[in-house]
Amino acid sequence: MKGRMVIYILVSLAILFSISLLSNAQVENEDDPAVFLSHLIQKKSITGNERVASNFVLRYCSEKGLNIRIFSDSDSTFNFCASLYPLSEKKPNIVFLSHLDVVPAGDTSYWDYPPFSGTIKDGFVWGRGAIDCKGLMTMQLFSVINYIGESKIHDLPYNVSVLFVSGEEEGRNNGSEYVSETYLKELNPAVIFGEGGSGLRDFIPSKPDLAVFGISISEKKALWLKLSVNVPASGHSAVPPELYANKRLLRALIRLLDEKKIVRFDKPSRQMFRDLGKLEGGIRGFLIGHVNWGIILPFAKSYLSEGGELYPFVYNTFVITSISSPSSGINQISEKASAILDCRLLPETDPEKFIKRIENIVGPKISVTVLLESPGAKPSDSGTEYFNAMAASLKEAYPESKTVPILFPATTDNNYFRSKGIPVYGIIPGIFTTDLLETVHNFNERIPVDDLNKGIQTFTGCIDRLMSEK
Repeated sequence: MKGRMVIYILVSLAILFSISLLSNAQVENEDDPAVFLSHLIQKKSITGNERVASNFVLRYCSEKGLNIRIFSDSDSTFNFCASLYPLSEKKPNIVFLSHLDVVPAGDTSYWDYPPFSGTIKDGFVWGRGAIDCKGLMTMQLFSVINYIGESKIHDLPYNVSVLFVSGEEEGRNNGSEYVSETYLKELNPAVIFGEGGSGLRDFIPSKPDLAVFGISISEKKALWLKLSVNVPASGHSAVPPELYANKRLLRALIRLLDEKKIVRFDKPSRQMFRDLGKLEGGIRGFLIGHVNWGIILPFAKSYLSEGGELYPFVYNTFVITSISSPSSGINQISEKASAILDCRLLPETDPEKFIKRIENIVGPKISVTVLLESPGAKPSDSGTEYFNAMAASLKEAYPESKTVPILFPATTDNNYFRSKGIPVYGIIPGIFTTDLLETVHNFNERIPVDDLNKGIQTFTGCIDRLMSEK
């Protein structure tokens, strides 16, 4: 009897252990988009160290049967394409664009969960890159995987690819710029869907519950400037000269900050305000739709003021990202000082004129040097079958939503391809609160699992529509 009891206990333990293993296997199943994203976040890929994340994605794509084309594979320049058909078949290509690199996590003590843990908790996937841009990458990749079976049975009219690139966060030329300059013909994109707008509520004053998706057709141009000053007045700080280097630089920066800003309405922003006005309706809608009119603008100043949601859409902006001088003794005056300005210019702004204005404000004693400049490009047409297919797919996934073309107030890799004449549309198909969007490049970045799955549904629906129309 005692022997039977021992056997019963051992068998019961074995069953429980097997159930536990199965349960863990389900939790760790990378075919679950949330789990895949979690594992991808764990591959720490701060700009310049994309290889580990690249190899992880590359392995997964290969296992799923996608065709791989590696354009470059060094540690900091890892760019490749995963597609339904080999690029050599020269099919017109629906390309989804994502970057593998992320920004640093900053002070990790501010995070509720470790920034590279990929924690799945409370309906979110947490970690650096959850939204920007590994969450978007997961949506794109899983939508393409959904079409692998169909591509094996039928000769589809389009190829569909995900283009994975490096160096986006620091504007390096080793990612999208390199691919667009060297492999555009081989990639053969009919359209590109990259980073851009998302869904927001509380965007239409009279309809705060209405979700509005902004598909970006244009974006701001990035311009990084270095302001430098050299005053040969090194000496004891107890006997300072009238204008030593740090003082001269700070005064120049204060003049820049105090300079009156000029409101501008480029073509994409005018179209955006017109469409938002139509959604609002009535007199208020008319005012929103014609906010660029001189007679109406004074009444809208409060909505367009600095710090407001609409401010970046109508002003050229700059942020002082660093101020520095060479290390010296605590009682020694430094001869040199410099500051970095991260400037974001509206599409129709002439960069040379913008720089000239900066030089006039800071004065001749301050040297202004261009460190990096992203390309400008004409807006993509919002009347194409590609834009319409994406808008219809958003409507299907989020039935109560509306879609408008927007000027994206930040800078992405999209313009490298827009400048080549390719229609490019930026969209992250999720409805995010303002608080959630503020976690991008900040602490506690996270993405709702529901939106992750809805994003896959949206991109898959877009592919469906384009295949059917073709």
